[in-house]
Amino acid sequence: MFTGLIECTGRIESVQDTGDGKIFKVATVWKDPDLKNGDSISVNGACHTVTSFQENGNKFEFYSSYKTLELTNFGSFQVGTKINLERSVQPHTRMGGHFVTGHVDLTGTILLSEEKDSGNVRRFVISHDPSFTKYFAVRGSVTVDGISLTIVDSKPGEFELVLIPETLHVTNASEAWKVGAKVNLEVDLIARYLEQLGKYS
Repeated sequence: MFTGLIECTGRIESVQDTGDGKIFKVATVWKDPDLKNGDSISVNGACHTVTSFQENGNKFEFYSSYKTLELTNFGSFQVGTKINLERSVQPHTRMGGHFVTGHVDLTGTILLSEEKDSGNVRRFVISHDPSFTKYFAVRGSVTVDGISLTIVDSKPGEFELVLIPETLHVTNASEAWKVGAKVNLEVDLIARYLEQLGKYS
C-alpha cells in the first residue's frame, strides 16, 4: 500500500532485456535509505519488488514482466528516464494523499501541458479509455505515475489536473509529462469497490 506522495525521483541506469521482461537498475537519493531485498516499492505508480540493492538502496534493481511492460509506460523506459519513487506505507506513517495499491489500471496520454497563473502552476489534460470516465470524478482522487492528485475537470475520455510548484519540483511531471507522453493511471480504490458492491447488491 502507498499514499501517492512521491518521496523522491530516480533515473534509470540500465535496462536488461530478459526475453520475458526487463530488469531495470535505478539510481536515486533517499532521505533515509533503508531498502532491502523483497521490499515493495512504487515506481511510476506500479508496485514492484526490490531484487538487489547497493549503497543502502540508493541504487537498486527490479524486474518487470512482459505483462507489466504492456500495461504501463515501462516499455518506454530507457537509460536516463526520470521516474517517481515511493516506499510502501508502514504502520506509523502519517497518511497523506490517498490509498494507492500500486496496481495500474490503464495508461493515459498527455494531451495538453500549459503554464497558468504566470507560470506558478501547470495545467495538464490527460486522455484515456472512455470506459474509465466513470471512475474520474471532479474533485476526486487519481494516481498518475504514482502521484496522488485531485481531478479538477472530467469529460468522456479525458480529465484535467493542475499541479502546484511543489509537485512539479519533487516529481517527474515537469520533465516527463510532455504532450504525447504515456502515463500510468490508477483509479481511486473506493470507486472501484463501490462499483463492485453495486453489481452484487
